[in-house]
Amino acid sequence: MKTKSIWGNPPKRLYKLLNIIKSENRENPEVCIVGCSDGKFLMPFARAEIKVTGYDIDEIALYGGEKLFPVKEENKIYAYNAKFKSKDYPLEKRRVYGVCERLQLENLEAFANVKLLDFYRNPPNDKFDLVFTSCSLHYSKNAEFSLLDKVQKLGSIVKKGGYLYVDYMMAIDEDDYENYPDSKFFRKGQIKNMLSDSFEIISIKENSYPSFEGAHVDCVKDHFHRFGYIFARRIK
Repeated sequence: MKTKSIWGNPPKRLYKLLNIIKSENRENPEVCIVGCSDGKFLMPFARAEIKVTGYDIDEIALYGGEKLFPVKEENKIYAYNAKFKSKDYPLEKRRVYGVCERLQLENLEAFANVKLLDFYRNPPNDKFDLVFTSCSLHYSKNAEFSLLDKVQKLGSIVKKGGYLYVDYMMAIDEDDYENYPDSKFFRKGQIKNMLSDSFEIISIKENSYPSFEGAHVDCVKDHFHRFGYIFARRIK
């Protein structure tokens, strides 16, 4: 039985990372997904029989339960407008699978180690061949840590010769520190200066314009995001 994430399918670049790890013929490679949620980014590694560890603080995302979803008659896409205001959608509860349930249903438990863990408060001592996180740095739960702290904690668990991939939220208005505080949202070009000289940057991309995202579970109003991502290798 193949299961699905409530967040949809991973982007193609996730599979490019997976193929890099496979192509290098590493001995027993290990991957870490920080903010693994219900397994959107974790399951492809387990399916490829690559040992993967996942950390998250959302018990429902890990173990399953009920979440609130917006009920929409149609999905509209809006152009960015700084004054945009979303309509209020009615909400309904739906039972969702957690990543542990998905691993069990697909008989992949042997390839994954999932932990309820606040990574930025309690980073592990383990080291990994690939450390991956998608949009985990802006959560209010971690606002007491600077972005520099969080990037360095992620980098600290990468093996020499291993890789770090981070995609992140950026401020839509770089001069607005009230709605886009610098503990949660990156400014253009900022992250590349946060990696120590132990890393070489392989690629970096930062969007210049906000993109629309419709209301969804955990964010039940239509909204806009501006994203960036960085991919780097630890060289020492």
